[in-house]
Amino acid sequence: MTPEQKQSELNRLRAVTLSSLDYLLERLGGSFVYDKLDPVTDYYLQQKRQTEKYYKQRRLDRLQQRLVSLTKGLQNRADLSFAGYIKEQTGYDIDIFEDLRKRIDAVIAQKKVRSQKDLNDVGTMLHYCQQTSADKELIDKLQALLADYSKQTTELTAPATFRKREAGYSEVISKVEKDGIEEVTVRFSAGPKPKYLKEQEAISPDGKRSLCVTQWSDGKHASTYVVIVFPTASGAVYGTNGIRPDVKASWKDNSTIVIEIKKDCTANTQHKEVRSFDDVISIEYIEY
Repeated sequence: MTPEQKQSELNRLRAVTLSSLDYLLERLGGSFVYDKLDPVTDYYLQQKRQTEKYYKQRRLDRLQQRLVSLTKGLQNRADLSFAGYIKEQTGYDIDIFEDLRKRIDAVIAQKKVRSQKDLNDVGTMLHYCQQTSADKELIDKLQALLADYSKQTTELTAPATFRKREAGYSEVISKVEKDGIEEVTVRFSAGPKPKYLKEQEAISPDGKRSLCVTQWSDGKHASTYVVIVFPTASGAVYGTNGIRPDVKASWKDNSTIVIEIKKDCTANTQHKEVRSFDDVISIEYIEY
């Protein structure tokens, strides 16, 4: 690559990366705000500063890595607006699904989902195809791959060799038969299966949000925490070390939750307000 070619590519990557960050800021900034602190917005603003730094340092490799990282989530969500936004803002064309198509061609050629990555790619491509009304033949092939894979997960516990290879665990959440076809929903989790896991969920009166009290332990470490789940974001608003069945949480109304804790319970996370865009939830604590 000549110096002129490198400069041209640096200019392109700078423009596309900065516009990608603007795109994410417009859509995700304010998605989960703790006590007036907006970590999502702060992160993307920091990434804009880092992008300018890489550009001045002429770090083509770092800019390329940053763009791939930023667009990965957009690819997984089959975001169809992104390319048009980038074209309008920068004049550059971008196809975040190009590499995905190549990986899917390889999975189809091998006629089998062999890894968690394959499974993720097939699911992403199927979602993309359904969004774009792609040819039915490709959709049928993807659905067949998922159907074949689901046969391996009809038991609550996957084969030990598979779990070891994937360094995680899976469990069947639901099975629904529709038109003679069994649809299986499988949850995959990274890392070893916890030694202890108990979750209690409460839905808000209007049914739009939920909160979950989770007690978790891997045998060495344990924690109890309360998570609020909005339609597009979620996060812990209270947390403490150890298994604490005395920690309880409930909805007082659609905009207030109440967390009950014992006076001897020391928090490592404790917020009084959380917001997702314009949806504000106040958090009250009762000590007993």
